[in-house]
Amino acid sequence: MEELAQRVQCSKQAIGQYEKNLRRPDSKTLMAIANALDYETDYFYNTSTDVNFNLLKINYREGNQLSKKDREAVENTTIARLNEYLELEFISDEFVTFQNPLEALVIKNTVDAEKAAKLLRKKWKLGEGPIHNISNLLEKNGVRMIKIDYGHNYSHEGLSGWAEKNIPVIIINAKQKDSCRVRFTILHELAHLLLEIADNICLDTIEKICDAFAGAVLLSAEGLVDEFGKNRTAISMEELKRIKELYGISIIAIMLRASTTKLITWESYHKWKQSDFSHHDFGNYDGNEEPQKFFQMLLRCLNEKIIGYDKASQLAQKSQIELKQFYKQQLVF
Repeated sequence: MEELAQRVQCSKQAIGQYEKNLRRPDSKTLMAIANALDYETDYFYNTSTDVNFNLLKINYREGNQLSKKDREAVENTTIARLNEYLELEFISDEFVTFQNPLEALVIKNTVDAEKAAKLLRKKWKLGEGPIHNISNLLEKNGVRMIKIDYGHNYSHEGLSGWAEKNIPVIIINAKQKDSCRVRFTILHELAHLLLEIADNICLDTIEKICDAFAGAVLLSAEGLVDEFGKNRTAISMEELKRIKELYGISIIAIMLRASTTKLITWESYHKWKQSDFSHHDFGNYDGNEEPQKFFQMLLRCLNEKIIGYDKASQLAQKSQIELKQFYKQQLVF
């Protein structure tokens, strides 16, 4: 132990604490230990990390369409990927503590959901304008965002739940390609995580509450008035397309927001739904909603030689050749 401490240039007590898992060495010290013992740094992670989380309180976006067998397959895949994510988080020492900005706020209906969305924007200092990258926003605030290609024809768009130790998780199905729909799904699942919904509320009403929250976060009532003005008797498709492209919200969701905030009447909304326009999704939103943190952690660990390509490829579910190509593309110097 003394000889190792001398080679690593740290104290004997520190080595003892590392052995007992009371402390963790930083990346520089870990590399020095690996060199002194003639091991790759991967060795210390292949056997010593004990990351085994389950996913609790799972909510699905349209998940009730899945059979029991399909749900089990989805959840097994999800838990495996979650554990890879959290193991990398442990290795990179980038754990972000989550704090619910809407804690103890009991939601009984869609009006409460609207108020909750407004409070969230205030707590997270989002103002009333567009949110350009929701995935990035949630990752910075401690929500673990994971995109999974399940490789099956599953209809669900996303799911959410809690890993132990108060870790919120949102999973997006890679099958979903429409950015506006992805953004809405993420915020719908965020509602399941953040909102304490009153007892004895039926599942259908809970889903409506989560939809109302998602729409209000994407496009606030104040933002809607700024874009449309007040007391509208008619709205053009060009206006709707512009708002969609700016806020990253579907046209049907914009019209529903206009109805909910009484910018237009409920009757006008239903009349529009029956028109030809409602069957076509005009306009394009080109925003990126790809979760970034996992690969940011992975690249940092590779850059700092905390892990090698074998461990990185295992965590990223990519071949070493594929991962090396990806890594080289990201290098600046």
